[in-house]
Amino acid sequence: MLSTIGIVFGAWQAKHCAAIRFGYAAAYAYAAVVFLAVIVCAVGLLLAIYWRTRWIGAGLVAAGLLSCTSFYGGMALLLRLDRVAWRHEPPLAALGPDQKAGLVIYFRHGTTDEQIEEFQKQRPSFVSEYLRLLPSQANGHDAVALTFSENARPDQVRWYIEKVERDGRVEKTYRDVAPTAIQP
Repeated sequence: MLSTIGIVFGAWQAKHCAAIRFGYAAAYAYAAVVFLAVIVCAVGLLLAIYWRTRWIGAGLVAAGLLSCTSFYGGMALLLRLDRVAWRHEPPLAALGPDQKAGLVIYFRHGTTDEQIEEFQKQRPSFVSEYLRLLPSQANGHDAVALTFSENARPDQVRWYIEKVERDGRVEKTYRDVAPTAIQP
């Protein structure tokens, strides 16, 4: 019974690990599998000492070993079938003042940091990246650069830009340009 539970648990851990999107996080799952197997085996060995719990101890040792074996076997199969998400990590996105942004917003002189942070908190969900620019990167202005997600609808983006341009804190906006490419 405990052996079967160990096999099922190892297979479940392999399925969970294969769904992780980033490889560095999957390394933690591998470490957790080994750690849990060692703990279960240690408890099983302690229980195997006493004659009344010897069978439970042996079952726990088997469950620990089989869960680890089932995990590694399941991961090998999923890797061979190309069903592991972290093997297809999304590409790194470049973000900086020299990268093209969907919208660059210059704030009026005298706008406080608190007001700019308040502006940041009101951003919609389709803004995928938000970069606060230093005045040296934005021609002496406090500014932010926004990038919109690919699945943002054009009418949503248009509505948001119109809302930003009506905001009293905003002096000027620029569309589809790198912040460092904006001339004073």
